[in-house]
Amino acid sequence: MTGVEPVQVDPALAGRELGPWFMVPWWVSVPAAVAVGALLVWYFVRLGRADVPRGRRLVRRSSVVLALLAIIPLVRALTFAHPHEDRVAFAVAWSSVLLVIVLCFVLAIVDVILVAHGGVRELRAMRRAAFGGRREGAQDG
Repeated sequence: MTGVEPVQVDPALAGRELGPWFMVPWWVSVPAAVAVGALLVWYFVRLGRADVPRGRRLVRRSSVVLALLAIIPLVRALTFAHPHEDRVAFAVAWSSVLLVIVLCFVLAIVDVILVAHGGVRELRAMRRAAFGGRREGAQDG
């Protein structure tokens, strides 16, 4: 594969001004994807520790699995699916990546809610321990 290969333009795009389109070389995208995948697998394993609460573990592992699944269409979109040659593959690859990003964002919001809820519970437990179970504003009587 040389750096300058003729692009076989999609017949529906023939005669239009397409402009240049640069793709990431496979020797850059594939090793980077493997490295990111290895880091995600390492994080997935680290989430199995006992000090990670069960609910957060489930949400975070789900987002890691989604991110792992998104690596394949991301590499395809960046490296192999040229928009001037195969518009459908290019659109499907990027749509898949964007869908996973939105799903990971939703899972991140759920994770924030779980962490905040745990923090509120911990604060209440510290108040009970510090004030002996009395409620704030309770009158001595």
